[in-house]
This record gives sequence, structure tokens and C-alpha cells, in this order.
Amino acid sequence: MKQHIAVFDSLITINNILKGEKTVEVRFSLSKRPPFQVVGRADEIIMKYSHGDLIGRVIVENVLYYEHLTPEQIATLRKEYESDAMLAPDYWQSKARSKYVTIIFLCQPERYIIPVKYTKKDRRSWVTTEAKVTSS
Repeated sequence: MKQHIAVFDSLITINNILKGEKTVEVRFSLSKRPPFQVVGRADEIIMKYSHGDLIGRVIVENVLYYEHLTPEQIATLRKEYESDAMLAPDYWQSKARSKYVTIIFLCQPERYIIPVKYTKKDRRSWVTTEAKVTSS
């Protein structure tokens, strides 16, 4: 089991995950970069708000990877996962040229009682950590 820090631009998205309403996280890219082929079943994802602290954690129930995507495949993925991923139509349109996608099925969300301070000095939206980040 690995531990990852995923950066989210929206507190609404994090809250929807923590409430169990958003059960699928979709990460597109133009190249093979994390979380593509880095995150796996039973891994822990720590959720970080891009303008703040670590808010909570969630476990990876399952993960799917697709590469060499076509616009038609992205449209098919949209039909399959749009509801559970809670993504706006313009998000899918903005990713129409992506070549890779990681689809992460989420379970066991847990909000930290007190958000954890975490200083991140780069712009990566996904980091696999060397040491465990804990809420206590």
C-alpha cells in the first residue's frame, strides 16, 4: 500500500468525496504522469486543498488506466463515469485531447478532525509520499 497526496482546486470536490457522494476521481493527462500507473488498489489518498491544508483521506477501492485515448473513447468514459465523478460537461470537453486517464474508485472517506498543515513547494497535483502523513 502506498500513500499519495492529491491536490484539488475545489473544496466542494473534497467535501463531496468526504460525504461519499463523489465515488470516482478522474485524472486525465497528455503524458504518462502520476497518478497514471502509480496509484493502486488499497492505496491511501490524502486530499489537499490547493490553497490550504490536508483535509482528509480516502482509500482506493479499484483503479483503471487507459492510454492512447481518442475523443470517442473519452466520450464513452464520460457516459460511464460522469455521474459518479461529479464532473461538469466543460471539464470533459477540456480533456478531449488527453492521451491518458486514471479512473480511481474511492471508498472509506475520512475527514480529519483538524486539518493538517503541509507545505508543498511545487506545482504537482499528485505526489506519492515517502513517509506517512498522519492526522495526529
